[in-house]
Amino acid sequence: MDRTVKILVIIFAIVGIALFGYHWISKWHTQTLDQALEQEKGRSLQRIVQLEAEIKKLSEQMVTQNPAVLTKSEMTDVFGVDKTEATDCSTITNQLVAFFQYLDSKAYLIWPGSTLRAEELFEELYAKAIAQPPINVGEMENLNSLRRNVTHLYRILGKDHIELLKVIVQSESAVIEPAMAVMHTWLVVCSDQGAGDAEKQHLKQIYPYAAYFLNTLGGRSYLLRRDSKVRMLVNYYAVLTVDMANDSNYNAYGLDIRPYIDYLFYDINNQKGLMYRERYLTQLAVLKNKYQ
Repeated sequence: MDRTVKILVIIFAIVGIALFGYHWISKWHTQTLDQALEQEKGRSLQRIVQLEAEIKKLSEQMVTQNPAVLTKSEMTDVFGVDKTEATDCSTITNQLVAFFQYLDSKAYLIWPGSTLRAEELFEELYAKAIAQPPINVGEMENLNSLRRNVTHLYRILGKDHIELLKVIVQSESAVIEPAMAVMHTWLVVCSDQGAGDAEKQHLKQIYPYAAYFLNTLGGRSYLLRRDSKVRMLVNYYAVLTVDMANDSNYNAYGLDIRPYIDYLFYDINNQKGLMYRERYLTQLAVLKNKYQ
């Protein structure tokens, strides 16, 4: 009997020690993972800050030539008109169609066996983008979420499409400003024209990307790898999108755009050769007054 009791005591002691050891190891492992995640977050944040500082320094040091500005004749060739300040949606739609036809004439999309047109490419990439929006909440919860957000556009659009877009943007640098103005107006105004706040589908679809570029490490790191002019334009239209989301009671992530307005004032004033500098600054002044 005594022997049985001793054996049972020993067994319970071993089990207790094993459970304690498992609990301690599990707790230590969790703490180690948390520490590693925090260190990785810190390194990512530090790298972002360093890149922003380097870009700011280079921007201040560089003395650049003004990029080519389109003549009235060239504007007509690209957009069908000699300016892109129209606000009526019939004209905006015609300008967008003319722009796609212009891209088709440059043969960017021609390769053996392909009959893709610029308008079709735009629709295809837009459908892919809205089908898989980026992470705007919980990006920093784990390394996988952060990694997926940093590579988001490459994953959903594909490397070949990203490279093609880079070629178009670089080759058509003189067109990028009016093209983005037309596209943004068509998407968030004309395509939702007449819809109530609850039915503004295109605004709701591009809002997550506005938040992504303004307010996540993944979006900011993507823009840091782009040309400063492209980065400024994306941020500008992202701010306009969030403002429209506010007006439609659809700022789902509660973004405060006031800091971005101030940053854009500085960025635009330091950009060389902008076609619509005064337009941007005037609109930002209106927003600054609106949100003060």
